[in-house]
Amino acid sequence: MRILLLHFLSTQNQKHAAILKKIEQTVGASGNQCTLCSEKDSINLHMGMFEYIAVIVPASPLFGAKVPEKLPEILSTHGSVSGKKGCVLVVKSGFSSAKMCRITMHAMEKEGMVIDYFDIIESADHASYSAKKIG
Repeated sequence: MRILLLHFLSTQNQKHAAILKKIEQTVGASGNQCTLCSEKDSINLHMGMFEYIAVIVPASPLFGAKVPEKLPEILSTHGSVSGKKGCVLVVKSGFSSAKMCRITMHAMEKEGMVIDYFDIIESADHASYSAKKIG
């Protein structure tokens, strides 16, 4: 299965980099073809060729949660995502991780995606456990 890991994390942050590395390794080890893409590298992205789309977002630092500004734009302009399966993974920080997960799922479902899994990631080991359920 061709899986897209679309992330909105900072690769400068060591925790985020470790989580992304663990997710990519675990998804690839299960026999899936995995493509890791940052929001900044999504200019030439075509989502029509992927069967499953996993969106990885950070939670807000303390209170409140807002969908990343580029997420609705990427989902609506980079190919058809209607009917595709997907999941949401939120990297925990602050108190609004559950709200961030909920509003990200709503934004993806608004574009016609079917969300079959979601989780709030606390560490790199937890990311490895959660990545086993992707796909």
